[in-house]
Amino acid sequence: MEYHVGIGELRAARAPSTIVTRGLGSCVGVMLCDFGQGIGGLAHVMLPSSLEFTSYTNPYKFADLALPALLEQLRALGGRNFKAKLAGGAKMFAAVNERAGFDVGQRNVEQVRLTLRQLAIPIANEDVGGSVGRTVTLDTATGVVKVRTVGRGEQLL
Repeated sequence: MEYHVGIGELRAARAPSTIVTRGLGSCVGVMLCDFGQGIGGLAHVMLPSSLEFTSYTNPYKFADLALPALLEQLRALGGRNFKAKLAGGAKMFAAVNERAGFDVGQRNVEQVRLTLRQLAIPIANEDVGGSVGRTVTLDTATGVVKVRTVGRGEQLL
């Protein structure tokens, strides 16, 4: 089965399945896998922290809320021992970011790392930063993540 995850969405699944997300610019794709159980999930994080907002309609677009929610769904499927893989967090609009005084991609990556530390989930591999968009595909059976970028081709995490 193949699942597609949009911006601010997440999906947990059992093998055999693949989970795909496209359009990772400053967003971060966070893949969590229990390699021994064939259980994995992906969150397409758009913003670092829900604490910067007084109200919101979609908690899954924030790193601090999406990752605990994804972990809960993965545990409900029977997963127990997770490792993370990250992709995205690019600086897509350098001039705009510099004028505004912040880099959303970098802030997203930093918050994802912090939240994973709080959840005691180690990062196994990552492809973050730069200035290119990414498409990622997670194979829940193997935990292998394919990262495709324009001009750089495909690499495996």
